Amino acid sequence: MKLCNNIIDYTVQTSDPDLSLSLRVTERVPWSDVAPLAGPMGPLAILSRFLPLNWHVFCTSSKAEYLFTHAGRTHEGSGTSHVEKNWGASFPPGWIWSQSFADAEPKKSLCLAGGIALPGVEAYLIGYRSSRLHWDFQPPFAMSIWPLPSFMHVERDSRAGTFRLTVRTFTRKLVVTEHAPLESFMGVACPLADGHEPSFAYESFVARTRIEAWERWYPWQPWQLVEDGPCGVTSEGRPCSALEFGGSFSHLVRERSRKGEI
Repeated sequence: MKLCNNIIDYTVQTSDPDLSLSLRVTERVPWSDVAPLAGPMGPLAILSRFLPLNWHVFCTSSKAEYLFTHAGRTHEGSGTSHVEKNWGASFPPGWIWSQSFADAEPKKSLCLAGGIALPGVEAYLIGYRSSRLHWDFQPPFAMSIWPLPSFMHVERDSRAGTFRLTVRTFTRKLVVTEHAPLESFMGVACPLADGHEPSFAYESFVARTRIEAWERWYPWQPWQLVEDGPCGVTSEGRPCSALEFGGSFSHLVRERSRKGEI
């Protein structure tokens, strides 16, 4: 990988000389227009050395051009890219990760990640972008402590491929609803304290995402719906959101753990 002047070049080669991938990411769309190097952690970034896991999104929906060679045939094209990184000691015991962007107008993007921070505590980092809204949510709003009331509520069912998150501040509320066909999920390796574990998370790239955005001026006022619609569709109208159930949040991982495979 090479990074220079907001251009990222990736070159992926394998032991098979007939298989290679080159990717160039340009026209970077940063997480924050005001602070181009900022990410979803916001002010929490100053605590990064004390946190077990950190998450940074370099670009949310930038242009990508690729060149893919396999078995003597070369394919090339362009699309939309999302670039992020994690660092720390290990992934949490259970987590959700999701990412969406819309090629068609109006352009939207959604990035979220979160899971078990401590026993009984879930924490998330969330960013939603549209032509009108530029919203970020972090703890203490994007956090729940069982059994206390909180500003966030999460429903997840990996057996059904569904995820629903409601998070609010005093003046903003975001509702994210996602669903992906069970047959679309595939296992991915994840970094744990002892190294990468194969199929420790299951991810779909054809999830259907719907966003509701609500606003009010004062905490005692009723909520007003300002945006409602899909996020993460191709120009042909096909759903293309990524949705991942990781660790104990995936029933497939739990089953493998019970069998002693992990």
